[in-house]
Amino acid sequence: MLMARKRFYGSRHHRQSPGSERSYYEYLVSTPAPVTSRAEIVRLLRGGEDTYLELKVKFSNVEKLTAEIIALANTDGGAIVFGVNDQLRVEGVENPEKVEEQLREICTRLIQPPVFPYINIVAFDSGRRIVVLEVGTQSRPHRTLDDKFYLREGATKREATREELSQLYQETYLTRFEQVPLFQARLADIDEALLWSYVRGVNQSYRGSRSGSFLTDYVMSDMGLAISFDGQWVPTLGGMLLFGRQERVRELLPQAAILLTRFSGTDASAPIVEQTHLSGNLLRLFEGTLNFVLRYADLWEARPSRRTLLSRGLASEAEDSVVEAASNQHAEDEFLRGRANYHRGTVIEAIINSLSHRDWSARDRVARLNLYDNSLELINPAQMIELPLVSLRYGVAAAANPRLKAIFTNRHYGLPETRGGIPMIFEQATAFARRPPEGPTFSGGEFRLKIYGLC
Repeated sequence: MLMARKRFYGSRHHRQSPGSERSYYEYLVSTPAPVTSRAEIVRLLRGGEDTYLELKVKFSNVEKLTAEIIALANTDGGAIVFGVNDQLRVEGVENPEKVEEQLREICTRLIQPPVFPYINIVAFDSGRRIVVLEVGTQSRPHRTLDDKFYLREGATKREATREELSQLYQETYLTRFEQVPLFQARLADIDEALLWSYVRGVNQSYRGSRSGSFLTDYVMSDMGLAISFDGQWVPTLGGMLLFGRQERVRELLPQAAILLTRFSGTDASAPIVEQTHLSGNLLRLFEGTLNFVLRYADLWEARPSRRTLLSRGLASEAEDSVVEAASNQHAEDEFLRGRANYHRGTVIEAIINSLSHRDWSARDRVARLNLYDNSLELINPAQMIELPLVSLRYGVAAAANPRLKAIFTNRHYGLPETRGGIPMIFEQATAFARRPPEGPTFSGGEFRLKIYGLC
């Protein structure tokens, strides 16, 4: 009977949840719920309460009811039926329309993230009416406004353990892995100076305290970078990557690293000139990676002229005479050899994309940047997106870690400003080097993109 109920509830929750709370009521109006028949209700009631079914004589005790809805949504989904007693007798409810309104208020206002239920009013021949609330598991884990997480076990609810909660977060879709709580971490592991700098930048009118309560109540929790569990604030993976102290990030997140290699040739079979393993928070990874590139290449706002290259000592007068005599672009490109040159915005955008969109759940695969004589290659742990990879070149958004990226790319975080993603990289890199990048490709759990320079 339990498996039958599980299949029943699972089959009824295929429609997509709305993307934001703002669209919740539009969603309810535009997408009608499936009608629950009296025959279905009778069939479901036969087995009594279990993991998938809760019975209520009437609507009461909002706090307890909120916890029970969360428990169902965090476990395997199910239903709460109002107007049926413990002896499975249908007593009905007074004013079921009012009950429906109150249930929707609970689901959208008292649960984080909101639960999007199906609610049906079912009438019997006796004139009695009951209310059936059904929930799925699409947006779990859910919590109360005071950060309590519940699971359902048999016919009862209980608070989730930290192991169960961690597992719930890790089972969610890739875009939410950034929200996994790091239970070994504490707010003392957050670099308060880095966080304060960002907060004051985006909210210059803020005059709050910089104490521990400032970190929790006003910033980390509001930004979704920490959760409260057992009376303690726990940073999320995204929170530690963005604002964690270097030594603690290295200890808790070994995947927060990138391997930087300069080869003395045009492919990975060439001898290695230098290799550096860089680790730490995202700001450290970005700055270290960019500085590594700058040791071996020059970055330009636009394609440099021959005169500019001469003034920088990147070409000789003799070479210039050869170029002046050249009659085509190929001869000019052949002239520009030696230290590689890249479009500055392209390189910065590529590094930012690599760091913000990588699969942070992959602890056994290393992010890499390979610098060759004529190109720069980024290799990133990733999971395959639903659309063809070529869709990224047309501006289709399929980004992992959206919350992390929003903060990481905000100018107040401290990175140079660039915008445009993969389409911008292709446009600017091609215009600069007169050769399009290779990729992106996906193979063996890795995302690859190669950008050619002007050499």
